[in-house]
Amino acid sequence: MSCPFTDPRALFGDLAEARSRPGLTWSESMGRYVVSRYGDIVEALHQPEVFSSRPAVPELPSPWRERFAGRVPDRGTLLGHDNPDHDRLRAAVNTFFMPRRLARFEPWIERNAHALIDEFADRGEIELKRHFALPLPLRTIAHIVGLDVDKADWIGFALAFFLGPKDTHYRASPEEKADALLELHEHIREVMADRRRDRRDDLISHVWNVRDSGEAEMTDFEMLSLFPGLMLAGHETSSNLLCTGLAHLLSRDGAYEAAQHDDASRARALEELLRYESAITGMPRVVTRDTELGGTRLRAGDEVFLAYASGSRDGSVFDNPDGVLLDRGFERPHLGFGQGVHACLGAPLARLLLKTELRVIHERLPGLRLATPYDELEYGPVGEGRGVPELLVRWNPGGPRPARVRTRPGIQAVVAGKSVVADGVVELEFTPVNGRFPAWAPGAHVDIRFAPGLTRQYSLCGDPAEQDRWRVAVRREADGRGGSVHAHDRLAVGDVVTLTGPRNNFALAPAPEYLFIAGGIGITPLLPMLSRAGVPWRMVYLGRTVRSMPYRDVLRGLGDVTIWTSDRGRFDLDALLASAKPGTAVYCCGPERLLAAVEELCDRHALALHVERFAPKPQEFGRNAEFEVVLAGSGRTVRVGPDESVLDAVNRAGAGVPSTCREGTCGTCEVRVLGGKADHRDSVLTPEERAAGEYLMPCVSRSQTPSLVLDL
Repeated sequence: MSCPFTDPRALFGDLAEARSRPGLTWSESMGRYVVSRYGDIVEALHQPEVFSSRPAVPELPSPWRERFAGRVPDRGTLLGHDNPDHDRLRAAVNTFFMPRRLARFEPWIERNAHALIDEFADRGEIELKRHFALPLPLRTIAHIVGLDVDKADWIGFALAFFLGPKDTHYRASPEEKADALLELHEHIREVMADRRRDRRDDLISHVWNVRDSGEAEMTDFEMLSLFPGLMLAGHETSSNLLCTGLAHLLSRDGAYEAAQHDDASRARALEELLRYESAITGMPRVVTRDTELGGTRLRAGDEVFLAYASGSRDGSVFDNPDGVLLDRGFERPHLGFGQGVHACLGAPLARLLLKTELRVIHERLPGLRLATPYDELEYGPVGEGRGVPELLVRWNPGGPRPARVRTRPGIQAVVAGKSVVADGVVELEFTPVNGRFPAWAPGAHVDIRFAPGLTRQYSLCGDPAEQDRWRVAVRREADGRGGSVHAHDRLAVGDVVTLTGPRNNFALAPAPEYLFIAGGIGITPLLPMLSRAGVPWRMVYLGRTVRSMPYRDVLRGLGDVTIWTSDRGRFDLDALLASAKPGTAVYCCGPERLLAAVEELCDRHALALHVERFAPKPQEFGRNAEFEVVLAGSGRTVRVGPDESVLDAVNRAGAGVPSTCREGTCGTCEVRVLGGKADHRDSVLTPEERAAGEYLMPCVSRSQTPSLVLDL
């Protein structure tokens, strides 16, 4: 009989035995306590201050530690950092990995998947891991980071240094791999230097953008540390997930066909496969202070192994835990990607990649089947990762390659004009490359993709009747997030940009009279409203100086407009609003200080107020209230209690929203809001996105209105 937790084929039996015993199980082979029950694992994952992740990245031994000093970061992955460093560094990459932003890479992944299969489609049999499951994730993550895809195999060889004896694909000595690893880090340094000058649509450029905007602070050496670890984890786990997932589907009658019905069925199947057997068995943690977990007293310095694979098969949480149920609902999320602050950053990319791989394999390899029975497959040694070193498959060759056409979202537009309309403010005029712009109404805004990774939202300020040109005004914010500086300093007439929209959360509602209050650049959404009001209106336009106020001369000839500058003293907003007639609709846009004052006064004078914010309203989260969520697809209404999340409530109703971190940091669970007003509590959405209110992270966010309508 083998020692527990050493035989990969007996692993799930050993974990089940551990779950059946009280307390935590000590593992001689691991030298750690094994945390096997779902609740205990989740408890530890959400206490990173007590269960440090530093053992997840062990210190390199001599002579490598000395040889790599100053050239290869010794904590070369986010897993190796605790807070505050972890959150500080992760903030630089978090938003890049949101699902809707990664979607732009899907056509690229699909093309490269077809290109790989082109090389062996006529053979009828292949070892899938070496020829497809390993190279495609490696190429994908290299492309997304910003490295040359043609160097992908060399990158994989260099990163294999960290795999040690577990590496079965690159046959070379540790010294050869170490040399390659040093060369890889120097190469990444060179690419970082190049992207600092020439930004592109890749992760390295994205990190420079957030560093330049002040959203993330780090040294160049810390920035260097981000990429090799992401690439190593990104391709190794994805290749194992595809191979083991296919093995399980192909070894069960009808499962592969059921999973491949469409993209929705593939997505559901992937969640079940991630639960059943993820590429991560678990992760070690070290206890930072005396505590208790699962009925076992732990001392500072003790180490535990959080067995994600065990938690995902905990029978007290999941029905039929040892079966593969492709239509399973996830009222409780699996632990395939972990949870908490260290939840897998690349989980959204892994889901996108795996779904695309399954679709292309299904299209190109008809009659796919295992060439080696599942019971005869060999697994790698028990450790943090889990997978099969190889997967031999067969199919019926000769099938045609289907033609696939995908269009790029957004509207291509040319910068037709650029002019200064006030101190520090430029007006940009766009014309469509083809056809006409969509119709829009006053209050609408558009997304402008200035450059890869640099998309910002601005209010349309031209004439809604014009469909051959759109205009926006941009105030330069030297300490902003980079969009305004790019618009002022780099964008030129003749440049082509991508526009998305228009969208309108500030539409002009019918009223007998209007009062418009603008502060500075807040004039932009209000200006088009004046010609469309159709009833009496007044406008008060506040600014620091006359020269800083765009469109001041245009406004003077339009009607009842008061222009007030700071050098005249404080404007009497109370008197203004007290003079408004009953039924007057107040529209206000400007800095938060102005909006807060107008909100308080409108409430006092019982006036209907409509505001447009540049950033979310500052707020403190009080006691959670109960509210309802309407699932638009089915019309079903779900109650969300004060002590549960929107995510848990909608998944209890069968929505099947995937999640990873459960703390609002990864963006995996993002859903579109169709009605109501979200109470945002995440750390992923930008201030502009929060203000727009189009998306919600249901794992942490709630509702400011009695009801939310979600696109589910």
